[in-house]
Amino acid sequence: MVKSMTGFGRAGKQSENFKVTVELKAVNHRYLEVLFRMPRVFAYLESKLKKSVAEQIKRGRIECAITIEGNKATKEKLVVNWDLADEYIRFMRQATERYQMTEPLNIQELLLDPRFLEIVEGNEPDSELENLLLGATTAASKRLDEMRAVEGNELALHLKHHLDMISKYLQEIQAFVPEMETTYRERLESRLLGYVGEDFDKALVLSEIAILLEKSDINEELERMGSHVKQFSHILLLEEPIGRKLDFLIQEMNREINTIGSKASHLEITNRVVELKTTLEKMREQIQNVE
Repeated sequence: MVKSMTGFGRAGKQSENFKVTVELKAVNHRYLEVLFRMPRVFAYLESKLKKSVAEQIKRGRIECAITIEGNKATKEKLVVNWDLADEYIRFMRQATERYQMTEPLNIQELLLDPRFLEIVEGNEPDSELENLLLGATTAASKRLDEMRAVEGNELALHLKHHLDMISKYLQEIQAFVPEMETTYRERLESRLLGYVGEDFDKALVLSEIAILLEKSDINEELERMGSHVKQFSHILLLEEPIGRKLDFLIQEMNREINTIGSKASHLEITNRVVELKTTLEKMREQIQNVE
């Protein structure tokens, strides 16, 4: 089954206290890469969230943006730098005695200074929020996968159309092969006659012509191209990621077409080779977006 590597999935989960929204954006990538934008306190959940995404998505670069609304995701706590506060109090008392200061020590100054006292988030997130986050990520991954499948169906239609065109060009080339061989043989015989005249060993010349014709034979390449087309059609039906397989197969097909083009000295065949290379390039570009 053909699936695109681009798409978007969004899902939300809500409880009495929280509302979680997860947005997944997917683009092409050689492997599966999942990047998160979420509160730092949930960093420990990344492995679980990646596993949830990987159950649906096998390849692509996934950007995951998480939004949390509602009560505080974590409990806040008061952090006091007691060592620094003790130093401050000790200094103030010494300064009061040394300089005979009459003003009392102002504790409020300590409370206003973040160097002494700070409110920070705790290290233990709310378990209710964790469940909402995991559920929303799973739902968003499924919606992303559904969108990639829809786009993949469109890609499959284009690829099948290109395969039909390739099969058509191959049939046309095959039809020109006898004409190419006859023209090539006549051209070689004419040149030999021009060089040596009628006085030559015809058996030897015919043997040399046969060798040259064998070197220009493209039937084997045409057979392999036909086999590649069938294999390509079969891969499109597989229920697994197929992008890399198709990419490799396109390289093999392109190699066969290049060989046909270098061997065949026939205008119509050369024209079909150009069309084949153009079609293969279109397929190669589309395959870059197949999972």
